[in-house]
Amino acid sequence: MMMNKPASLSAKPHYTHVVIQQLAEQLEAGFENPERLTASCLLRLQDAQEVHFLTIEYDAQGLYLSADEKPDTDAVIEMPLEVACKIVRDSTHLDYRDPDIIGAMKMMGNLNIVNHIAKALVRPPEITAATFEDASNKFRKAYEVTQILYLDNPDEMKILRTISAKQPFIIRNAPTKTHHTQWNLAKLKRDYKDVMLRVRSATERETVGEFVDRISQVEQCATTIIEGHTKAYTEGCQLPEAMQGAFLPQYFSSIDFTPAQIWLGSVPVNVPASSLHRDPLDGFLYQILGRKKVLMFAPDQAKYLYPMKTYNNYQPCWVKPEELDLDTYPLFAKARPLEVILEPGEILVQPAGWFHAVYCLDSPTFSVSYFLNRAVGVEY
Repeated sequence: MMMNKPASLSAKPHYTHVVIQQLAEQLEAGFENPERLTASCLLRLQDAQEVHFLTIEYDAQGLYLSADEKPDTDAVIEMPLEVACKIVRDSTHLDYRDPDIIGAMKMMGNLNIVNHIAKALVRPPEITAATFEDASNKFRKAYEVTQILYLDNPDEMKILRTISAKQPFIIRNAPTKTHHTQWNLAKLKRDYKDVMLRVRSATERETVGEFVDRISQVEQCATTIIEGHTKAYTEGCQLPEAMQGAFLPQYFSSIDFTPAQIWLGSVPVNVPASSLHRDPLDGFLYQILGRKKVLMFAPDQAKYLYPMKTYNNYQPCWVKPEELDLDTYPLFAKARPLEVILEPGEILVQPAGWFHAVYCLDSPTFSVSYFLNRAVGVEY
């Protein structure tokens, strides 16, 4: 079905606030639709005096924006105007999982459309773009590996030298405060029951105890999974401060890392726990409960993976390895994956720029991830 296009495509809508105009301009510059989808979404932004609107429609022919409040859109996003200001102002560093962002938003209707629009609004910081350019365009011998390297409790210099070579690897027998075999859902709930775990929206907040109860009862249906919204999974929200001492391996100093993220929940095995993407920093993924499968692609394969042109903290890809569509993404047939099974107690180290998609082989699953503050061995 085709959209009702404006009478004059050259005429610009008259937006009721400068922030609405800035959002529209960011969407126009960053929007992509390789799958030729047809959809609509209403942004409803509230300030102290009035409500402002931006209606977004798109189809295979293009993107159409309006300042009118159009009824019956496929999705609706409501937020305070000040949150929209933050999205515009901080597009290069914005994280939608930030409680100050997600905690002030209401999202209704088709949440896949919400995700599509949200990703078109962010922008890459210069250092992130430079990191990916270095990783993709400067060939390293490690890009030819066909098997993962295992290191048994390496020292810190060995870790840094291997990362500098852009070689992904798995650490076994890493020193930890509490051995991974001591953890289960019951112990998590007993030790951290009342610790606030995450904020999901303006009306949804969960403690560790509440979340453990939910994943203990969930029966996931793969057809209902929407990235960032419907999985019984923490989606990499920040690891609560009260939990950090127990789950960070004893390498380097805490000041050397970004804030740790928690990946706890129940995810069907045929649905990605994390869809295909790459990070601009060297990542450590410590597996505690259950196993994970990780499909990895070397940075020089970017041309086969259809990375999105708009991104900030990480770069997602349009192609989905678990839903192969070679008609839309024909170059993916040339991609060479490195498949890794991550066992409990192991740490997967991925140098900046390596693409990866993560799948849970067991439920429940529990991992903690973190990144070095600056990519090792990158020439800017």
